[in-house]
Amino acid sequence: MVSASATSSSAGMKVAVSGTSVATTTSVAGQFRLNDVPPGNVTLLFEGSGVNARLPLGNVHAGDKVTIVVTVNGSNASIDSRNDERDDENDDDDDDDEDEVEGRISGLSGSCPNRTFNIGSTAVKTSNSTKYEHVTCDAIANEMKIEAEGTFANGVLNATKIEKE
Repeated sequence: MVSASATSSSAGMKVAVSGTSVATTTSVAGQFRLNDVPPGNVTLLFEGSGVNARLPLGNVHAGDKVTIVVTVNGSNASIDSRNDERDDENDDDDDDDEDEVEGRISGLSGSCPNRTFNIGSTAVKTSNSTKYEHVTCDAIANEMKIEAEGTFANGVLNATKIEKE
């Protein structure tokens, strides 16, 4: 599975895995998820208003969860951040259905426990159920590099865990 957010000039952009029928469309916030991505060297195709770009993603293993933040501009696409989670059948983690994004915080607002901010173009929201590792809610700040885990709803990542990197 590839889970991502894209920064581009247009929402509703088509995102496809080259050479397959796996495709989706970006949300208003520029987020997308591709399921059933075949293992191997993967290239993503971005098409939309003023956009026609290819992005080599590299080798994806069966069962991997790849989370990327992408910038797309015309015929250019680049990865701003990437996180790969290997599917480990012996792993006892219960957060397999969660999404992840990592990068630097911007646009921080609100007060603990209800903070909102962006990581790249991904909107993130915390709540009283968000857990923190190596940082506290009060200590998060703009430009701090973190990893946020949670689930997407209405284009926002509702964070269940924030970890300072």
